[in-house]
Amino acid sequence: MTSGGRVLREVGEETLIEQIARLVSDRCSRVRIGIGDDAAVWQPRPGHELVITTDTLIERVHFRLEWTDWAALGHKALAVNLSDVAAMGAQPRLAVVDLALRGIERDRDVFDFYRGARELARRYGVVIVGGDTTRSPLGVAISVTLIGEVPRDGRPLLRRDAARPGDLIGVTGPLGLAAAGLRVLERGLKTLDGNPIMQERYHRPQPRVREGLLLRRCGVRAAMDISDGLLGDLQKLCRASGVSAIVDLLRVPVPHAVKWAFPDWEDVALRGGDDYELLFSAPPTVFARVARTFTRIGLLPPRVIGELVEAGAAGPTVQLRDAAGRLRPADARGFDHFRAS
Repeated sequence: MTSGGRVLREVGEETLIEQIARLVSDRCSRVRIGIGDDAAVWQPRPGHELVITTDTLIERVHFRLEWTDWAALGHKALAVNLSDVAAMGAQPRLAVVDLALRGIERDRDVFDFYRGARELARRYGVVIVGGDTTRSPLGVAISVTLIGEVPRDGRPLLRRDAARPGDLIGVTGPLGLAAAGLRVLERGLKTLDGNPIMQERYHRPQPRVREGLLLRRCGVRAAMDISDGLLGDLQKLCRASGVSAIVDLLRVPVPHAVKWAFPDWEDVALRGGDDYELLFSAPPTVFARVARTFTRIGLLPPRVIGELVEAGAAGPTVQLRDAAGRLRPADARGFDHFRAS
């Protein structure tokens, strides 16, 4: 979706960067040098560790311009990186945005992109300090690098390899809406009640930064974000920690809208991806502390969806348990860029 503004090849790169700098500049006392030099300079606080992540979105792989607007694209590009930092239990601080464009886009498209990113950045106290713009004749490509920090206060970072047998498995919110939204777009469908929440969750995922900070504060040690589908990401956590998982199918929070709209809702919710909720495990006492803390500050408490057990001779596995208590192996394959191509 494009609208007014000037064609980029008429604007020129230098002018475009100057205008982007004016658009995203935010004051931060620890940013010594921002956009305009060869690199940004940031002075972290004493007694803190840095957390760094990067992610790339490619046109027609991660998004289609005919389905989205540039502001939503800016939001999503930053959100997926915020989610990675949240999954470590860290506070996001700085972002660097690389944007590759055909050159036929309008400057207004680029400004809308940065407005979408800036709006989300400000919500979490993130400053966009630079990046790169370049020409990409085959399609738009976006890469964001995000830096977060965490205090060295004796509490460990949230990690994939810290889960233990006996832990309860939790998720911070509903699953399947984003994958359902993608299916709606791909098939030109309409939701049963005309509610756009599915497409909204696909276009504008909400990173669980606050939840990640609280999980770490409450003593949780193992977590990751759900980007490639619950079962696929749970399998990654199990392999990293050397444990197996049993998931109670009926306890997974799948919205009724997904179940009503798609007969294969199980596949949509468990393997679809793009949820960006946090998946974590914790001993029952720690899980109870998390639930109390979330409730106390007005957040919906996380849902218990199963438990971790010792891995057997076959190694880490993921199983689904139905309402009658019957176990069956789960197809735990998540989204794979190269298998799906």
